Amino acid sequence: MIELFEKEKPGIRIDKRPKWCSKDLWQTLCGLMENGMLAVDVQFSKAERKRLRKRKQINPSVWAEKNRVLVKSRLPGQWKNDVTPYLVGIMDIWALPFVRESSICKGPQTGVSEAAMNFLGSRIDLAPGDVLYTFPNEKLTNENFEDRLHDLIKRSVRLRSYMTGNKKDLSQDRINLQHMTIYGAWASSVATLSNKPCRYAFSDEIDKKGYGMSSNEASSLALIIKRLITFYDISKHIMISSPSDTSGNIWIELTQNADVIGDYQVRCPFCDGQQIMKMEQIKWQGGSKADRKKIRKDKLAWYECEHCQGKWDDRLRDKAVQRGEWIARGTSIALETWCRINRPEHVGFHVPAWLSHFKTLSQCADSYLKYRQSKKKEDKKDHLNAIEALPSEEFEVLMEKEDKDVLKCKCDLPPRVVPAAAVALTAYFDMQKVGFPYVVRAWSRDYTRWLIDYGMLGSFGEIEDFLFDMVYPVQDSDRQMRVWRAGLDTGGGKYEKDISSTEKAYLWLMDVRSRARNVGGCRIWGTKGSSRPMPQKIKMGNVLTKTPSGKALKMGLRLVILDTDQMKDMVYEGMVNAIKGDTGGAWLHNKTDMAYARQITAEKKKENEKGVITWIRERKNNHYLDCESGAAALANFEWPGGGVERFPDPARTRAQEQKHKQPMPGGSGRTRPSWRR
Repeated sequence: MIELFEKEKPGIRIDKRPKWCSKDLWQTLCGLMENGMLAVDVQFSKAERKRLRKRKQINPSVWAEKNRVLVKSRLPGQWKNDVTPYLVGIMDIWALPFVRESSICKGPQTGVSEAAMNFLGSRIDLAPGDVLYTFPNEKLTNENFEDRLHDLIKRSVRLRSYMTGNKKDLSQDRINLQHMTIYGAWASSVATLSNKPCRYAFSDEIDKKGYGMSSNEASSLALIIKRLITFYDISKHIMISSPSDTSGNIWIELTQNADVIGDYQVRCPFCDGQQIMKMEQIKWQGGSKADRKKIRKDKLAWYECEHCQGKWDDRLRDKAVQRGEWIARGTSIALETWCRINRPEHVGFHVPAWLSHFKTLSQCADSYLKYRQSKKKEDKKDHLNAIEALPSEEFEVLMEKEDKDVLKCKCDLPPRVVPAAAVALTAYFDMQKVGFPYVVRAWSRDYTRWLIDYGMLGSFGEIEDFLFDMVYPVQDSDRQMRVWRAGLDTGGGKYEKDISSTEKAYLWLMDVRSRARNVGGCRIWGTKGSSRPMPQKIKMGNVLTKTPSGKALKMGLRLVILDTDQMKDMVYEGMVNAIKGDTGGAWLHNKTDMAYARQITAEKKKENEKGVITWIRERKNNHYLDCESGAAALANFEWPGGGVERFPDPARTRAQEQKHKQPMPGGSGRTRPSWRR
């Protein structure tokens, strides 16, 4: 019984107003009561109170630990996020209101399907709506409904309260609840995918047979998407599968349709270094001829940290995974933070098998050795699909010839190490809304250059720390080098609500110039691409005294104007020289990956609408190409103050230093000063 009015008191307290009653209605009722015209006791049934009560929204991962009970599992009982910590971020990002689609490319038995069940359970309880759950064929649909979906609801006290009590409401392909319906469907049946407007859609194993073309209709995925049209602004579509090949549904959804891809980065238990786990870091003794059965049985494989070379067994691997987090690919930003800033509609996840507690490192090594020793294509396909969660033609089909050519420029130089022949380092930063992609190039006097570092920084503060604190060791010596000259692209759109990227860059450049003057260090220049072809590659712009919005720039600011087409020509010319082995080659360090190469080839030189031959972007991400162009301009002889040719020959300088360190005659032990002959 809910008493709305207190009979013992002549007046009505405003703070007694129930949440479901509007303020205007409550004031009217209070006035009637004070005049003696109304005295009411309102009673609601248990079901009505449950329906009217506003449920507190919690993350699906929190809901799962409170309400999900596993039955057919190696670890039956209450759901625990610590067992599969990488699923926490996936479930919580699914619940973000602006995320409409998600594609998860994963290894088998990594728990992603159970995470989908958790998310479904949380929606039943917190945000109900009809569901379409699709499997490849009718048999799998019936089995999963009986073995998993029925248990999901019956084993949870919270979800069980929504059952109608009618036994027929739990069938092999349909579940009727008090407030929603869960429909079962199979991809090969057009009838089961039609005439069901739904808020949620789950498509499991979309690379399996059945998700292709259905009769004369569109593909199964296209039909499923049509079921969500009515709820277009609040719908969610979860697509899950192990990959098959590069033309498979999940790989296309992940690499072509996703707005952002999440990679799970673990933390080393020894050095706290963050990294993406890779197959090449799984080690064992004996090489490719090792006894794989012995390795699997005795668990002889380990994972080697790429930072400190610490060895992880399976227990330490689990610890590293528990301390990991999802990072937006191509950035150093947490995926959820990236999503809240950019509000993507389609989020992708890549989940290799070695993240799972239920897959040992030795099993991963065994799978790799199996195909290396048998040399069978089916064994290689099985390893790539099941362990690395990659399509079987990843390296043969996905990489275009241009991308392969870029990686031909690799040399034996480790990352973040300066070659002995280098005389200077240049760094360039491309300003984006969610971070700053950058490259660092080491240069010799003849314009041969080496890529020693690239990546993403998250803020202007990180750029300052990088420029003033970062030092790189010189190969085969005890010397170190800092960045000599740096540049920042000042172009761009809106940076924050009330300020543009250009204005933010101007103000920061003025501030960092003062710091460089006070504490020493490299100077960072602001740059801007020319809107039209120039006779030279580089020129100084006019003095700027105001930002675009009119804010004063004390002491003025001059930008360096770049002909970006000519600079990109130089980038490609350097790669060609490296492949040929000529002077002036643009070399890459030995850990340069395909993500870098794909951005370098994101533009192609073509004729535009005006008939002018220019560089035209064909892929969205071209940040590293822009950074390489800027880094090349910083070292060029046309840059104000000259280029790297003005530095002395390092070999001659070292010889002179050694000569000056010769002891004085007489055996006093003192060294001869450099000014004395």
